[in-house]
Amino acid sequence: MVLGFFNDYTEIVYVMSFSTVFFASIVLEILTYLAFQTKGLVIAWLKDRTGSLYRIVMFFCVWLVMFLSKFIFIWTLDFLFGDYINIKGFFGILLVVLCVTLIHKLSYRIFIKLG
Repeated sequence: MVLGFFNDYTEIVYVMSFSTVFFASIVLEILTYLAFQTKGLVIAWLKDRTGSLYRIVMFFCVWLVMFLSKFIFIWTLDFLFGDYINIKGFFGILLVVLCVTLIHKLSYRIFIKLG
């Protein structure tokens, strides 16, 4: 949905067909899930340690995972879809992933509230 809206209403995303939007959305969802799982592993590994140094290390490691994941997203989309999809730059993918993450979190909260 997010890729479709960005394709229709902005210059950030260009997608050649609906099928490409559909498959790229699945790939982005999987990559986002893996990025958050990796972030969770880093936090779990460092959370029981005490001291300000470990807090700084944890912050840096979480930032590094989230920062580098965007390059993995871009590389994976380019590898799988080539010229069929084009997302303009690092900040373009950052904006798309941010929107996907926010919608995912919001829909999960709504799902929990509905029971």
